[in-house]
Amino acid sequence: YRNFLTGVDFCISELRGRRSRRPVRLEILLPPEEIDDGVAARLSRTLRRYCDHRIRYNRRETRAVRVGGVSALRIGVPVSALGVVTVAAATKIRPAGGAVQLVTDHLGWVLAWVGLWFPLDELLFSPLAYGRESQVLRLLHDAEVVVVPHRPALGAPASEGQR
Repeated sequence: YRNFLTGVDFCISELRGRRSRRPVRLEILLPPEEIDDGVAARLSRTLRRYCDHRIRYNRRETRAVRVGGVSALRIGVPVSALGVVTVAAATKIRPAGGAVQLVTDHLGWVLAWVGLWFPLDELLFSPLAYGRESQVLRLLHDAEVVVVPHRPALGAPASEGQR
């Protein structure tokens, strides 16, 4: 009802939110005049092609994100090195434990952390979302597609109850 997602995106969202990896049965409601003998087979073929396409897209995006992470190291490593040098320089500041030493030391650790955080996030964690989506797409690829006639309830708007 008033769903602005495509049907496939809605299915992906539903399946990503569940831990179950059991086979999927996809029930599609269509007006009776839209249903013929081959509609379930055509929808199933189309869904498989879409899933295959999107899985390939996810693989390319995973590689692109990792390449971005390696590229980010070109900036991140020097920033981290500057942070480590700043921490080392902070140990020579006198008086030890003073405000200047404390601020310099903390600034150095922040630079060291920030310089590596984004590249490592891009290399290790960002690709995981594409992998999770690909798992769901594999479930949808093998889904049993069933087409059921849909008749709106009497007195209800034609779009109510449809997804």
